[in-house]
Amino acid sequence: MPTRASWSVYIARCADGTLYTGVAKDVAARLAAHNAGRGAAYTRPRRPVRLVHREDGFTHGRALSREASIKSLPRPAKLALVKSARALAAAALLLLVAARARAVPAFTPENTSFFSSTTVQSFAPSANNLLCYPQVSSCYPLRMFMIPQSSSTIMTSATSADGVTWVADASSGFLSTSTLPSVAASSITAATVFPLSGGGFGAIYVGSQAHIGNVAYEVFTATSADGLNWANSTLTSPYVSTAAAILSINGSLGYVGSPRLVPLSGGGYKLFMTANSDGGTDLANRRIYVSTSADLSGWSTPTVVPSTIAYEVGASELTDGRVRLFYTSPVSGQSSATVVSSMISADASANTFSSEAGTILSTTAALGSLTFPVPVRSTDTFRWRLYYDFTPAGLSTGAISSALTAAPAPIGVSPTSAYDTSASVPLTVNGEIFSLTTPSFLLRTAGQTDIVATGVARTNDEILTGTVDLVGQTPGLRDLIVTNADGTATTLSNAFTVTFPPGNASVVNNLISPRSATTSATITITTYNPGNTSAKIFTIDGRHVTTLFDGPQQPGVMTLTWNGTFANGAPAPSGLYVVHVTGQNLSTLLKIVVIR
Repeated sequence: MPTRASWSVYIARCADGTLYTGVAKDVAARLAAHNAGRGAAYTRPRRPVRLVHREDGFTHGRALSREASIKSLPRPAKLALVKSARALAAAALLLLVAARARAVPAFTPENTSFFSSTTVQSFAPSANNLLCYPQVSSCYPLRMFMIPQSSSTIMTSATSADGVTWVADASSGFLSTSTLPSVAASSITAATVFPLSGGGFGAIYVGSQAHIGNVAYEVFTATSADGLNWANSTLTSPYVSTAAAILSINGSLGYVGSPRLVPLSGGGYKLFMTANSDGGTDLANRRIYVSTSADLSGWSTPTVVPSTIAYEVGASELTDGRVRLFYTSPVSGQSSATVVSSMISADASANTFSSEAGTILSTTAALGSLTFPVPVRSTDTFRWRLYYDFTPAGLSTGAISSALTAAPAPIGVSPTSAYDTSASVPLTVNGEIFSLTTPSFLLRTAGQTDIVATGVARTNDEILTGTVDLVGQTPGLRDLIVTNADGTATTLSNAFTVTFPPGNASVVNNLISPRSATTSATITITTYNPGNTSAKIFTIDGRHVTTLFDGPQQPGVMTLTWNGTFANGAPAPSGLYVVHVTGQNLSTLLKIVVIR
């Protein structure tokens, strides 16, 4: 059942170009009635009509008053009303789209390369530490696991104290196709390594083998006490599967690559991988798949993550538990991967993902290709370093390279607006890459003084808090600028709005009766921002009686009186009258009764 405030005011453009204004509880039904010839007499010969403007949330009386106000406008003013409403709707849509398309933090290539002819696969702390995985923050020295492209039968490793300088490990026990107990694999194509809760390390890796004339792929497991000497295993619960191949993909997904294990903050595990949906190896059919396990002892059937071409995948877990996936893909019309993009989960369950705006890294086919993106925390714990392979065009092998996030990456501020009368407004900035030494943030717009936050505190690398003083600030949009301790800064455009309190209006002596010596009503209007204000009297059925004021008003209080007469001075008959007051952030109706 419609509520009392369920009436709408609408403007329809008729076939002859004229504008018709009306009120309705159901605008769509009313327009249908107009076009069926059952509407107003004015629209019947001017069909069809088309909705060009509507305003909702009125009571019947307020709707009639608003209708009368619009009808009293000259045609240019009505057209301006329609145009401004469209502009506001378009702006709202753009803001909505922008809010949905979260931008990814910026990665800057470090112009370094490590271990040519080798693909990076995974990272783990050099000493077992479950708290380090998968962020690997404050867990250096760090071990990188790699597969030499010249010999894909082995997984080697290297160690670094800072993520920049790497030293190859020397070991005779590297994981290989000949590691015992033997598995039916002729090569190792991809792997992920992780610390085990019982000590030591586990590995989940992809092995390929000749299978009925085609290459088949299976996922196997291995263990190591020190991360250097490996043995294939039948890891028992609660670590990995009791079977050597925890995910037999043969004949169902075809190619399988880049397994990436993520232990979820809420419990359980996700194993992301790239695979072919058609059972073959065609790159155009390669997608990201995910399998779930409660305790690493059994895995669900792999299902596809949002369907987009992905050659390889990497995974990281943010401080709040959300998972970000990095993946390589080609640009349209090409086959080699030249772009690293990302998608992020909606929450810590990592069940649903959405793409992030922009790209992480990109190159051109003329220069080369990008493969195997693997993220890891930097030594400062709040930034990320992305390792990847770059293969120059014309060559079959490349080298491991890296890129680092530098600038903060704010995504929003809460609340998004506050009054210019507020002396102490607490703000929370959400995002990423906020430095350990407390960053600063401010609100800025051209031609105005910066509004600098005070008492800034860093909850973690994703949350900042602070307070701003808005008293006397000019209303309007403000950019949010966050600056890290090293001076790197990022601007989030139009993130905050300085607004002003709603105006108010009241009436005293609202019973005009010569018999009681009350000859006029007093209307008081208060506004908090300069702009146009109007006060008009209407009959209860929406007919205009008189205009008390219509013009500019400075912030403050204005007092008006009405003596119960029409604009020409004639006394208004007994009845109920409505005062429609509009102004800056103000639209209200007041009642006055006249008794003769």
